[in-house]
Amino acid sequence: MIRERIEPVWRDRAAIVAATGPSLTKDVAGRCQRAHEAGTHAVIAVNDAWRLMPFAQLLYASDAAWWRVHDGCPGFAGEKWSSHHAPGNDKLAAAERHGLNLARGRAGKGFSFDPERIHYGSNSTFQAVNLAILMGVKRIVLVGVNMQALDGRSHFFGDHPPGLRSCSSYRNFIGAFEAAAAILPDDIEILNATPASALRCFPGIDLDRALQ
Repeated sequence: MIRERIEPVWRDRAAIVAATGPSLTKDVAGRCQRAHEAGTHAVIAVNDAWRLMPFAQLLYASDAAWWRVHDGCPGFAGEKWSSHHAPGNDKLAAAERHGLNLARGRAGKGFSFDPERIHYGSNSTFQAVNLAILMGVKRIVLVGVNMQALDGRSHFFGDHPPGLRSCSSYRNFIGAFEAAAAILPDDIEILNATPASALRCFPGIDLDRALQ
């Protein structure tokens, strides 16, 4: 289902956006869950991050192949989201098959502040952050956003299954975030609570402090 407009339903909360980097652990997920249960933070799990964070309100994945390989993640109880535009990124069939909410997307510098569409930024984590902003969030905490391999692992779970690429274009991903950070409005704060992160355009912070 295409959402014609993203409503600011989270304007009274901060958000945690959890990606799948090797620093995402059960301990990190547990601390995020406590913040979620306290009612202070909404949680968006990106791709396989939901496996450690099934409590997330929202699962975001931009790749139609990911949804297909994982059969739409039937074990996830929250909202499922992806991006869409036609032609070129048509996910209407995937949305019908897997029960996805679709945000209209387009290429663009920085984050979109148009509630009718998000910007792609070359990666799902960027799109998840943009979605959180359009949902009204002014403070976003990043976890699992390493943007580099650690000890030979790009993801906390190892490699993707056959049919999905396990390598990532980190340089392009980081470039998109750097461009967004340079023009981020003063009333929006993005904090990176990911140890050993190559993404340095947002202030680094200890997770417990970020969730206070």
